[in-house]
Amino acid sequence: MGLENVVSDILKGAEAEVSAIVAERDSEVSSIIEEAKRTGERIMGEKVASAEEEATRIRKQEISGANLEVRRMLLNTRKGVLDETQKQTAERLHELDIESLLRSLILEHSGEATRVYSSRQDQPIVEGLCDELLEAKLTKLEYAGNVECIGGIVLETEDKTVRLDYTFDTILSEVSERSMKQISGILFG
Repeated sequence: MGLENVVSDILKGAEAEVSAIVAERDSEVSSIIEEAKRTGERIMGEKVASAEEEATRIRKQEISGANLEVRRMLLNTRKGVLDETQKQTAERLHELDIESLLRSLILEHSGEATRVYSSRQDQPIVEGLCDELLEAKLTKLEYAGNVECIGGIVLETEDKTVRLDYTFDTILSEVSERSMKQISGILFG
């Protein structure tokens, strides 16, 4: 019976030791699992935060890009309207009876200028005015040829040092530049 007690005591001791090892292993496994869960949650939180930041950045970037595109389209549309307005103004200038305007321009500058240029369309009027004023001895102005323009005249001195551009193209361009803000305000509010 003594040997049986010794074997029984050894078995009980071994079982107790196995139970202690198993308990320690279970505790260690639980600890590792808990640490892994915390690490996983931390990493998941960091990844979610990073993804949210990236999504916010991309959203802002897309909104900014869309706003720029809308502004670009709006500016292009406004430029198109302004260009069309200028084109219609030029077309209306063609419809005007400009003889009296040309006469006053020529008379006002006839003492300084000796040559006058005009568009091909206005050539008969300007040549007639030059002849009329020459006959009346009001000027020594001679018709010098055509310039590319929608109307108006260019006056030039004998030595070509002074050239006065009264073409409708130039006047329209200068008025547009000076009045662009006001014109935009009228057209676009």
